[in-house]
Amino acid sequence: MKTQWVFILAISIWLTGCDNSPYVHTFGETSAERVAVMTDIIKKRISLPGSILDAECIEEQYGDGRFGPSDFTFFAKLVVEKADFATWKSSAGKRISNWDYKSPKKASLSWWSTKEQTNQLEMYSPKPMFGRSNGWVGFAADGQTIYILTFTM
Repeated sequence: MKTQWVFILAISIWLTGCDNSPYVHTFGETSAERVAVMTDIIKKRISLPGSILDAECIEEQYGDGRFGPSDFTFFAKLVVEKADFATWKSSAGKRISNWDYKSPKKASLSWWSTKEQTNQLEMYSPKPMFGRSNGWVGFAADGQTIYILTFTM
């Protein structure tokens, strides 16, 4: 009986440490810092398709990596030169039709697209630009806004 209580107590303490709420990582406080971060991320995989005028980006991390792997969800919005928009689009991966909408679970973002707005985007694979197979790069009809969602699982 004593062994069972010790086991239950040990499991309870262990589960208390398993916080499932995400950690939120931000990248830069100013637009210039975020543009530099996004430029570096993209240039690791491809030549930069054009100028980035403004950028917003966060990453949510689920799990702390101690009791198993962590998963990450990356949200970004780029505003690019209209003259470069077609080049950005041609630098994206294959056009995709099967995608899921996600919004941040912890962070409240005024700049992230709603599900209705996302339904109007032209969706492409994020693999060439971001190295992740899961997610999408969505091009808005305004000819200069790009939304990015990537995630691990």
